[in-house]
Amino acid sequence: MTIERFIQLWTHRYHKYTHIAKAHLKGRNARAHFRGVKRRLKKGQELIGIIRTEHFGDIVAAEPISRYVREQYPDAHIVWFVKPGFAELVSHNPNVDEVFKEFCVTERRVLLEGNVFDKVFELQFRNNNHCPKCQVFTENPVALQRDINVLNYFDYGNLLEVFAQTGDLIPPKAAFPADDQPRLYLQPSHKAKVDSLGLREKYIVMHCRSNYEPKDWPAERWNQLVHWLAERYDYQLVEIGLESNLNVKTPAYRNLCGQLSILETAEVIRRASFFIGLDSGPSHLGNATGAFGIILMGALNNFLNYNPYSGRYGREENALLVRQAGLPCAQLPFEFVQEQVRSVLEKSADNAPRVLS
Repeated sequence: MTIERFIQLWTHRYHKYTHIAKAHLKGRNARAHFRGVKRRLKKGQELIGIIRTEHFGDIVAAEPISRYVREQYPDAHIVWFVKPGFAELVSHNPNVDEVFKEFCVTERRVLLEGNVFDKVFELQFRNNNHCPKCQVFTENPVALQRDINVLNYFDYGNLLEVFAQTGDLIPPKAAFPADDQPRLYLQPSHKAKVDSLGLREKYIVMHCRSNYEPKDWPAERWNQLVHWLAERYDYQLVEIGLESNLNVKTPAYRNLCGQLSILETAEVIRRASFFIGLDSGPSHLGNATGAFGIILMGALNNFLNYNPYSGRYGREENALLVRQAGLPCAQLPFEFVQEQVRSVLEKSADNAPRVLS
C-alpha cells in the first residue's frame, strides 16, 4: 500500500466513524428531547412520528397524510421527520406540531430504539432509508411485508397511495380515503420575494431538468420549444430549478435557476399562467399551488405507464400528462410536444388575441 492510499483510507475511516459517533450522540439527545416532550403532553395525548425525509416532490405529494393523521388523532403531538434542506415544506403546516430535522438514518434508528413515540408512520422504503456516510440501510417492516420497493412501487398506485400503504395507514393497493389534493403553506416572505423579482403579469414557468436523467427531455428540444413559444405567444418564459442547461437567445426568456428557495419557487409557479415541466419536484409544486400543468412524461424504468400524482393533476383536471405509449420522455418528438402545448394554450381565452404569428 502506498502512503497516498494509506492516507486516503484512514481519512475515509476518520470521517465515517466521526459521522457515526455524531449520529449516535444526536440520536440519544433527540431521544431525551422527545421524552421531555412526552412528559409535557396531557394524559392520553399521543406522540406520533411521520417519516418522509426526501425528496421534495415526494414530501409535497405526501402532504395530505398530515391532514389524514390529524383527523385520525386530533389531540396528538405530531412530529414530521425530514432532511434539513426540505424542512420549509413542513415547517408551516398547521397539522404538524414539530419538525425533526434528521441528520441521518442512524440518528433516527437510535432515537426510535428508545420507544418514545406511541406511533410511527414511515412513508418510505429502503432506497430512501440510506446513509452513504454510515453505509447502512434501514428497512421499513411494513414495506417489506407488503413487498413495496423501488422496482415495483408504482404498481401500488400514485405516490400518495404508495406512501400511505408503506406507513400502514391504508390497506394494500387501496385508494387514499380522504382529500388527496396536496397543499402548500406559503408565507408572506415567499410572496414578498417573488414581488421583488419584477416578473411580467403573464408568464409561463418552465422546469427543464430533473435530478434523474431518465425523466429528462433533451436540452436542444427545450431550446426549440422556448424559441417557438417566444415567437408565437406574448408570454414571458421563466425557467426555474437548480441549474439550467439551455442555450436560449430571446428577450422573452428569464433564468431563475438556483436563485430561489423551494417555497419561493412554488410562489413563482402559483402566479404563472401555465407550468410546463417534467415528472419531478416542481411539478408537484404546480399540483399543490393550482397552476395548470403540462407535464412531459414517459416510460420510466419498469413502469411503462404510471401516474405519480394525486389530486387535480392525478385526475388530469388541471394538467395534461404529455406522453406516448412505451416511449421514455427523452424520445418524445418535438413536434408531438409542440402540438400538445399548442392545444392547451390555444384553448385559453386569454390567448386568442395574443397570438403573434
